[in-house]
Order: sequence, then C-alpha cells, then structure tokens
Amino acid sequence: MAKQLYDYWFVQFDFPNEEGKPYKSSGGAMVWNEKLKREIPQGWTAANIFDELSVQYGFPFSTDLFTEEPTNIPVVRIRDILENSVSAYSREEADEKYKLQKQDLLIGMDGNFHMNYWNDNVSYLNQRSVRLRAKPNSTVSILQARYDIAPYIKAKELRAKGSTVGHLSDKDLKELFVLVSPNADFRNKFDSILAEIIENRCEIESLTKQRDELLPLLMNGQASINYHLYVFSRTHFILFLSPQKVQNYERS
Repeated sequence: MAKQLYDYWFVQFDFPNEEGKPYKSSGGAMVWNEKLKREIPQGWTAANIFDELSVQYGFPFSTDLFTEEPTNIPVVRIRDILENSVSAYSREEADEKYKLQKQDLLIGMDGNFHMNYWNDNVSYLNQRSVRLRAKPNSTVSILQARYDIAPYIKAKELRAKGSTVGHLSDKDLKELFVLVSPNADFRNKFDSILAEIIENRCEIESLTKQRDELLPLLMNGQASINYHLYVFSRTHFILFLSPQKVQNYERS
C-alpha cells in the first residue's frame, strides 16, 4: 500500500486535488524542475535531504570495547540494518545524538547500501552508517524520503559492483533530493502507514520471542495448551513461519 500510494502521488502526481480529482490527470499545472530534471506540480519544490531531514552519521565505536554481553549501549552495525537486530554491545559511552528512534531510516555506507527503518528507541548507530529522521516542521515523511532517494542509492550501489568495496560518501548524500509538497496531509498519511509498519514489526518480534521460549516446552511435554489457545497459537505460528509476509506488506 505504501509504495502504491507513493507512486500514485509522487511519481504519477495524481494525488487528490481540491476537488478530490487526480491532480495531473485532471490538468493540474506542472513546472520543470532543474534539480530533478523533470516536471513536478506547480507549488512543489525539490530540496536537499540535509535541508528537509535530520541527518546523522554513526559514532566511531571502538571494536576493542565491543561485547556480546548486553550493556546499555546496543550497537547497530551495517550487518544489522536489514534484520533490525543488534549483534554487539559496547562498554563505550556515546553521545545521545547517536541514539536511534523508531521510524529512523538507516543506510549502510559500505559494501551493499542496506536501507531499512529502525524499530526501537534504545540502540546506537555505528560508524559508516547514516540515519535520516523526519523534521517536525517539514512536510516530508521519512517513508516518502526513502522512496525518493532509493533509486539513486541503488544506482550508486550497482555502479560500485566490480570495484573493491562500494562506498557512500558525504558528497554522495549531499546530491540527494526529496520532493517537497506544500500539503502536510501527505506526510500525515505516510507517517500513519510507517507507524503501523513499525508496530506490526515489534508485535511480531515479541510474539516470535514467546514462540521460541514456549515451543521447546510444548515439544518435550513440559507444557500443554487448551483447544482455543491451540487455534490462536497455530495461526501465529504459521505467520512466524512466513516472515516474508511482513516484507510483502511493507512493499504493497
């Protein structure tokens, strides 16, 4: 749903006009934008991501201070971005500006330029990754921003294939632009969708953890469930066996 809505509003520009009709298809005025090299709706602009989003590079944590034992500094490395997981902790203190929030967009800057929304408010971002966060006074949602810049990030990644290791630089990021609509309702709609995506992810993560704790007890006979709980558990178990369902929902 999110991608379809984005394509309809920000690629085809057929968002509802003041009469509720598709803007471009109904003859809405379009103007040429030199930055994007294409026409955009009259009244819209294109802005650098540093102007419309909060951009923060990761902290240079020392690997010598990494530990597998949980601390109050969970560290998100490039390898963790796609899985929304934490594989290391640090004994090193870091400024709060490196602390992540739910709905932050993370991008790995070495190798494969992984992109994903983050799910918690407790982890810290490691170096060679960058996080994008929506600004309160901007009409640009983080979900829209991801779709705006994803083709350019992907093209950069493909061009890097065959070289030693691909790198995203500060210069590369400063060449990324997002569309800016004067309509704040667009951001509200996308923010609502992203909040639902994160909520579903967190719920599935919690239920998966419960499954992993209870399943061995059920298998060896240390625990049992009644019929109604069995039906409920079986439904969720099927969902857990198909994590692709979550990814399909986000792409739909």
